[in-house]
Amino acid sequence: MTTVKIRTGNVDDFFSRAREAALKADRGERFEEKLTISFEDPDQMLMLLSGGRRRIMLEVMKRPQTVQDLANILNRNRSTIVKEIRYLEQKGLLSRKRGQARENGSEVFVEAVAPKIELVAMLG
Repeated sequence: MTTVKIRTGNVDDFFSRAREAALKADRGERFEEKLTISFEDPDQMLMLLSGGRRRIMLEVMKRPQTVQDLANILNRNRSTIVKEIRYLEQKGLLSRKRGQARENGSEVFVEAVAPKIELVAMLG
């Protein structure tokens, strides 16, 4: 299972985590499937999961959804949902997959890469 951590930090924090990872690799230890997204500015971190994006993430973390289903559930314009999904895909938080449609054929479903997201912010 992939875990996602979104955090604030500076360059020194990044290199400290990289050093720890290198030591772990040298010892032959296994790595967990983990995605870490770091921001130096806490405001940028909060923008990643703005209110609308956060609601999209919460819905697809429950179960995969189609774009139209998300637009209906969240009462938002379909084009806005598509734009937000693209952004979250670029950040590595969402993916798309083909699935069985309710009727004949198949549909594209949006799913989260992890069932939970950990937010870590340091101020000061």
